[in-house]
Amino acid sequence: MSRKHNKGQAKTTPAPKNNKLYNYILLSAFALFIILFTTSKLTNEDDYFWHFATGRYIVETGSIPSNDVFSFSSAGTRWLVTEWGWDVMTFIIFKYLGYAGISILCTLTFLIMFFVYYVLLRRFDVSETVIIFFFILFLFAIFERLTPRPHIVTYLFFVLLTGILINYKYFGRKNLKQLYFIPLIFLFWANMHIGCMIGIAIFGLYILTELIVYFRPVKFSTKELPPFTKLELIRLGIVFFISILAMFVNPHGIMTYVYAVSSQTNANMLHEAVMEWISPFDPKATGRLYNTLYIILLFTGLVILYRSYRKKELFPALFYTIFALNSVRAIRFTVDYLVLIPVFLINSFNYTLEKIQSVKIKAFIFDNPAMKVIISLVLLYLIVNIPNNKLYHSYLEYARFAGIGLDSNYYPVAMFNFIRENNIQDIGERPFNTFECGGFFLWNFQGKKDFFDSRDLNDSIMNEYQVIYSKNPGYEKKIQGYNFDYSICVVPDIVSEPDLMRKNVISYFCKSREWKLIFWNDRSLLFVRDLPKFSGIISKYEYKYVTPFNFYFQRDILDKALVENKDIVKAEIDRKFAEEPSNIFLRNILRNYGNKLK
Repeated sequence: MSRKHNKGQAKTTPAPKNNKLYNYILLSAFALFIILFTTSKLTNEDDYFWHFATGRYIVETGSIPSNDVFSFSSAGTRWLVTEWGWDVMTFIIFKYLGYAGISILCTLTFLIMFFVYYVLLRRFDVSETVIIFFFILFLFAIFERLTPRPHIVTYLFFVLLTGILINYKYFGRKNLKQLYFIPLIFLFWANMHIGCMIGIAIFGLYILTELIVYFRPVKFSTKELPPFTKLELIRLGIVFFISILAMFVNPHGIMTYVYAVSSQTNANMLHEAVMEWISPFDPKATGRLYNTLYIILLFTGLVILYRSYRKKELFPALFYTIFALNSVRAIRFTVDYLVLIPVFLINSFNYTLEKIQSVKIKAFIFDNPAMKVIISLVLLYLIVNIPNNKLYHSYLEYARFAGIGLDSNYYPVAMFNFIRENNIQDIGERPFNTFECGGFFLWNFQGKKDFFDSRDLNDSIMNEYQVIYSKNPGYEKKIQGYNFDYSICVVPDIVSEPDLMRKNVISYFCKSREWKLIFWNDRSLLFVRDLPKFSGIISKYEYKYVTPFNFYFQRDILDKALVENKDIVKAEIDRKFAEEPSNIFLRNILRNYGNKLK
């Protein structure tokens, strides 16, 4: 974009002509990058599926649960579905459009967010070069959260709310209609994600700072940006009050927020177990690209304080300070900061660059097409390396897969097909299941109850699960007490870390004569209890000798079987090879025992 220079400077260093074609190429490349970067297979999260299952339950029963209806271990426990609007919406989208519809929803959300950022920044006269450069940084910084879960509703409404407030303050005080959208935003927000509580706090902070500016105009305002008038403040106050009322228009009213707060305080064990709840400065988080970019953007945000001081603007300074300090608490909150701060940070950075004395440098950064071409080429390189997953696996070192659908290597698709084909979900009544697959179980087997899932209603339930899964003292008694009759063990890392089987409850099921292994692959194992109702399945599918656990930790059993029951061993290997010839565990077994089977 062209910049005005004083006459003396203009004669010696004319600014390059701002060719719109380069801007169109740059913007188109970034839009295509967003589309591809937000289009990936569902993986690494179980939450998707209990949200789908909840939406299905609400649509088909016509009621919104207030107590747990999905887990027999917590039947009747208080559970307010605070994200019911999201659950219903995504279930309906999935019902008619499948995974493609869910992916499109996610992509559209982030396209709208960055479009709003862009429009606001252009109104601040920020260079396209600076905008897209920072957009790329921000997108990579939040890439771990580019998934179709309810939090993206909060991200979208964060951007829409702050966009309206910023536009009203700086560009459109006469346009009152934009304020009328705010209560509507909170009405939808309150029924989709509890992040509306942060949203109303942002709105309150905005009004509070404008009140301070009103009473201290000399210190916090200029002729170019005068304080709001008394009438304008009253108008904002009315909209704020209506927005609060809109938040209570949900199935549980004020109890929605009481429940949300109490749920967070009663889920300390989950916070300790899940990566997103650790500090971004924890050693476990260091070295990850998204976290490194967050730290860079956190300290780059100091330019907001600089611009706020020079421009005598209070709201951006307080906004940055509060959300920057909040973000250091946990990785989960870093994304709130990263979603909320782009307009202020990029505008302030652009303002700081404009203070550079050298006209040549400024012209090169702001107007020279070379910068736009370089960034466009970088985007093109990133784009071509998404479909082949090179960007994810080689550069980001992250388990994400381009495309639409389900990552069947992560989710126990083959095991659940086996369960369905043999009607195990109906024969059995009380499954033990690992944390990774509870929601997937609920989605696949409608009307059946799991033992535990990632809803994690409270620490008591999480503790019960941890005692059993980690084989803590008393775990055998709890297994008996819950009267499990089949066990679904999904551990995505057991190929790379087979010792996990020995350390967790899988070893109990493998060693116990009361439990029989009937299905296994590189990520999951299925056991049934030795009960008459399972006798037919056990006689047909039991793996007595050829098991991952025996291969790694009980080879004496395999060695003895090769002498005394060689035909059974060969039959088990043949069956597994016919089902899954590329199975890694099986190949390891054949590599070690192939000669003895001849």
